[in-house]
Amino acid sequence: MGVEASEHVVVVLMKGDEADATLDVVRADSPEVVITDQGTYWHLSGEKEIVIDMERVGEELGEPIALGEWLVIMSTFVGRVITEPTFFRVTSDVTGIETEVA
Repeated sequence: MGVEASEHVVVVLMKGDEADATLDVVRADSPEVVITDQGTYWHLSGEKEIVIDMERVGEELGEPIALGEWLVIMSTFVGRVITEPTFFRVTSDVTGIETEVA
């Protein structure tokens, strides 16, 4: 019996203004992401990747938000994380070890 890698990724956010702004951005930019209300949390689920643009989240909030500030509302994730000052990305790719095959 073999093992198959999953391409499923998840981000879980605590509810609040930052999460509401994030959901607005995700709904607009990634309509394929499934958003589920889990009481005090929002559960975002997708295939292959979820990308959250901090500049767009700041626009929705009405004030800039730094990635470090936003990370406070993220309670957990499933996948591999790549961050830059302006975005948070969770992916199912094994980053950094892919090689091109001739």
